Amino acid sequence: MAPAAIRDIVSDPSLLPVLNTAAETRDLCHNLLSLLDPSPTPDQISESPQTVQKHLFALLAQLRGQNRDAIFRVRDTKQGTAEARQEIDRLHLQLQNLYYEQRHLTGEIAACESYDHKYRSLPLIPEEEFLELHPEHRESNEHELMVARISHEHAEREKLEQARQELLKRKQALITENNKRKEDLASLDQDLEKFIDVSGNLYTLSAFNRGIDNQPPPGLLLAPLADSPPHFHYLNEKHEDRGSSQSDMTSKTSASTLPPPEKPSAVYTRSKVVAAFWAVILFLGFPIWWKTTSIYRAELPTQDMLDWAGGKSCRPVFPLEIRFDTPSLPAAEAQQLLRVTQHTLDDLNEFSAHHLRLKLADEEAQQITKKADTALTVRLQAQDGLSSPRSELQADTTTLDVFYAPSQLPPPSSSNSPLSSFIAGELQRLFAEEKATIAHVLSNNAVGSSANAPASPNSQAQQTPPQLAESITKRLRRSMKYAETYHLAFSLFTPGSAPSSWDIEAAVQEYISPLVQALSPISNFTVDTQVQLYATFSPTAPAPEHDEAQAVWTLNEDNLSAFINAAEWPLSPSIGSGPTINFILYVPAPSQSPLVVKESRATSWIIPQWGGVFILNPPLPTTTDFPSNPPHLESEALRPAFLTFSHQLLSLLGTPSTPTSLPFRLQTLIRIRAATLLLSASSTMGSLARLTESLPSIPIPATVASSVSTTLLHLSSACENLRNGRFQSALASARVAETEAERSFFEKSMVGQMYFPDEHRVAVYLPLLGPIGVPLILGLLKEVKRVVAGWKARRAQGAASS
Repeated sequence: MAPAAIRDIVSDPSLLPVLNTAAETRDLCHNLLSLLDPSPTPDQISESPQTVQKHLFALLAQLRGQNRDAIFRVRDTKQGTAEARQEIDRLHLQLQNLYYEQRHLTGEIAACESYDHKYRSLPLIPEEEFLELHPEHRESNEHELMVARISHEHAEREKLEQARQELLKRKQALITENNKRKEDLASLDQDLEKFIDVSGNLYTLSAFNRGIDNQPPPGLLLAPLADSPPHFHYLNEKHEDRGSSQSDMTSKTSASTLPPPEKPSAVYTRSKVVAAFWAVILFLGFPIWWKTTSIYRAELPTQDMLDWAGGKSCRPVFPLEIRFDTPSLPAAEAQQLLRVTQHTLDDLNEFSAHHLRLKLADEEAQQITKKADTALTVRLQAQDGLSSPRSELQADTTTLDVFYAPSQLPPPSSSNSPLSSFIAGELQRLFAEEKATIAHVLSNNAVGSSANAPASPNSQAQQTPPQLAESITKRLRRSMKYAETYHLAFSLFTPGSAPSSWDIEAAVQEYISPLVQALSPISNFTVDTQVQLYATFSPTAPAPEHDEAQAVWTLNEDNLSAFINAAEWPLSPSIGSGPTINFILYVPAPSQSPLVVKESRATSWIIPQWGGVFILNPPLPTTTDFPSNPPHLESEALRPAFLTFSHQLLSLLGTPSTPTSLPFRLQTLIRIRAATLLLSASSTMGSLARLTESLPSIPIPATVASSVSTTLLHLSSACENLRNGRFQSALASARVAETEAERSFFEKSMVGQMYFPDEHRVAVYLPLLGPIGVPLILGLLKEVKRVVAGWKARRAQGAASS
């Protein structure tokens, strides 16, 4: 296409420079080709190819820029066109909506105009008649006239209704009067009947007095009756019928006779019937009833169960193995220090059920003995310049580092030394809470108290400092009951729409998973999470109060129990077979932030045997007039909450609060749980034994006997492991024993039979067997009497004949 034709087609001023540049570039290309052609002579060449090439490159760069600008302008034009099209579509949609509203309103108006109201069908008086009665409405419009006509009709109908009610009252009064007169007529008939009876008696008496000869003829008596009304004839006939029926009954009674004597064949048949019934009952019915209603009672080792409940089969002891690591001491000095320290510990210990046994950590013993059996490792490290020994417990292991001066070692002939006294005191301090807790558990359990009577756990509990005893009691009441599996439920609640998400997986992986892994020897754990928006407080819960001085919102400590809105918050009490521990992260609304506890200014608390609560007050932006919570909570923002949740989890599981080493506290928790489960399973065995003895009719399935056998076996294993210091194995055996003991005690068939006393059996059998048994027993007695009477008659006859 020629350039002129292109210019005729393209008329946009912004594209004309592009066409000019393209034409100039094309000319330069032709010029460059002509310069590169070898046919022309050098005289025809006006400029060098390099110069033309540079000019060509400049034009190409300019052409690219103009092309780019053209593309951008086209893009802007398309965007403007699209926006204009959207605006047109929007206006068209609005127009369609207006058309729709117009049609809708037109239809509604037509429906209203054609609506057949009920007042149009009312039977009103004609309009002319109404205007004659009320000429004041002649000038009224149609609406006012219709209202007046309806009001007039209403007033007239009320008058007619009043008249109708009065007529109904008169009708009811007339009906009552008619009924009364009917009753009077009925009583008159009775009076006439009595009069006729009395008249007949008087006439008979007078006739008797006058004599038979003086009696009037029958016609004189019947003549008045013939002239009397029909009613009197009916009464006479009635009396005659009554007299005749009485005479017939008297004749029948006199004619009655006694029943004929019973035939011998009938007596024989009756005897066989009674004998057949009793034979079926004795030889068929009773065995079937006995078989179908007999209760299976498996043999239980009742005495062994009572011995376990009474503490006679096992005396719980806790020999804790303390290993001494003395790399810098000779064997003789290490043995001397170990012996002196053990002697000091024995003198300080007043609770023999819990005692420490010191051993040297030689290589052979480390290979034979498992690490879990070692309660603590004491590592002695010599250090010059120390005036007195010092100790340091490792936070992540069960190792106690003791630093001492070489001069503080006990001499071979000494029975005491400052170093041994210091080590014994440190060991007593570390295990003080564990010893007090075990003494508390044993003293509050009948099994432990009777089993450790010589050890006197009660006296040990009495010697515990009051502050420590109160702390232990509070911790045990707050902790959850032991379970093989716990379900951890982490919930995010907020009264608004934000935050709607959180980095829960990263937070659980960083803060909760290591703790769950450390607790795995004790129990299993599952984790569930949820987010609940618009979670408001309970309507009955007191609202937070604003503290003007501190510029915070506060919750009263007495009202924390009503903080959980159990009716609306989706908190499941249990998931699966194990209990659920709930951890609630509450983010208050910006209008009530920050939110703290009034008395302690704390933002977290524990709900005993349920879970924990943490109030997170995220920082709010100050640049806006209406601040809002962040839509997402990062892992770093969740750090304070989940650190608190980890401490609350340890408290709810009953972990001791001292010392600072977490592995040491978990080892203590293993020993406490083993003792608790051992005592609980033993007590359950005693309760089951006493239950089976007190209820002889309760069934004992074979599964119960198997569970009891398994329980006793694992109880023995747990007790043996406790004596040998293998506490993890003892916990595993005690856990199985507790599970089997609970299963045997709460057996479904046994629990159902416990609430079925003998009175209920009588109430079931008596209505069923009473109507059948009474005739059979009476028939049997009658047959026995007949047989005895016949035997006596035959005996008397034989005596008379002889």
